[in-house]
Amino acid sequence: MTLDMPAISIDTLEARALAVRLHPTERRIVEELLAIAPYEVGTMTSSDLSERSGASRSSIDRLSRKLGYAGLKDMRRALALNAGRRIEGTSQELGRGGDGSDIATRVMGSIATRAMAFAEALQTGDELETLVSILLSARSIQLFGAGESSAACSAIHVRLVRLGLPISFHEEYHTQVTLASLMQPSDVAIAVSHSGSTRSTHHALSAARQQGAQIVLLTGKPGSVLSQLADLVIQFPSGRYPGSGEVIDRILAMGLAEVLFQNLVVRRDEFLSNSVRIDDAFDEERL
Repeated sequence: MTLDMPAISIDTLEARALAVRLHPTERRIVEELLAIAPYEVGTMTSSDLSERSGASRSSIDRLSRKLGYAGLKDMRRALALNAGRRIEGTSQELGRGGDGSDIATRVMGSIATRAMAFAEALQTGDELETLVSILLSARSIQLFGAGESSAACSAIHVRLVRLGLPISFHEEYHTQVTLASLMQPSDVAIAVSHSGSTRSTHHALSAARQQGAQIVLLTGKPGSVLSQLADLVIQFPSGRYPGSGEVIDRILAMGLAEVLFQNLVVRRDEFLSNSVRIDDAFDEERL
């Protein structure tokens, strides 16, 4: 499913592209830049652009310099500023009355599209059932993630700890590596990384692997460096879906937390009992 999105007309970028001789790969990158919807520009990463254009990140950076920008960040900043000016100056860019409703529809539609693709993948594959079995047999479960992926780790932890699972998450990098180094073969390490190449997460998973722990990776990039360490890889939908992959992957990871919760709570009576007891405890605190 592909959403019909308006393209950004970027006169400056078009003019710069016409002023230099571009190779086929560079022309493809420029075409992708010109096709980015306004609401995506602010969150578009070099990884997203690389995936869309099929070009390496180094090729994209070289192109930005060839077009007269200081680098990829400078070019992205120029795109964002131009998109912002067009949105402010033209109510048609936003849809009904220029109140942002069109942007809201496109962003939420993008999330829904990716969520349904993810649900279908979980339904047709055996990864979900495998992960549930792994969690049920784990002596302890450690979550690993850096930067914005740590928000997804926190969401998974907050949801599953209510069942009484032996699960924990510590955001601080040195603590993650310390805990990974203390893991055992009966333990499970769950890592969240959109790129599958986060250096600090790789360090922690390498330590966990050395201790014989099972490794589960939640990622948007197949065949990544981190996937080579994993026993189980759950991939978020990638490809030419609209919206920033990195942002929506974090949302899908939080959705997966609820999927796991609902799958686990029906497996053991004590999980349901723990969840009800916690809900009751919170009810006493509500006004």
